[in-house]
Amino acid sequence: MIDPEGEQPVYLQVAALLRERIEAGEWRPRRRLPAVVALEHEYGVARNTILKAIKHLRETGYVYTVPNWGTVVRAGSDDITVVVMEPGSRGIFRIANDQESARLDLDPDAAVFVLERRGGEVEVLPADKVEIRGPEV
Repeated sequence: MIDPEGEQPVYLQVAALLRERIEAGEWRPRRRLPAVVALEHEYGVARNTILKAIKHLRETGYVYTVPNWGTVVRAGSDDITVVVMEPGSRGIFRIANDQESARLDLDPDAAVFVLERRGGEVEVLPADKVEIRGPEV
């Protein structure tokens, strides 16, 4: 819980709570954090406090921010995303475009895996950090 009267500044308390959720796997690598407005409401703090907490997480290497898109959980070098190819899904490997390279913090000309799920949801992942599995039977 946030303690406005505590020794630690409120933005560092919020940053610690966000970091705990990242470390617990609630927000997976290469996925956006909830919108700043949603975090404001959830923690009951001002926008500036959330922005300072995100800045602290960025400076400590937990997240990075893509302009006009959002704040993304940074992946560690060993983080692999397991993709289960359910019936009706399809996937391809290709070179990332500039926007995808920025969003995923990739080198230019890096490969990505594009997964399209049966419902139409599309997910783009770094090709070297994805493990593809078939459905469990």
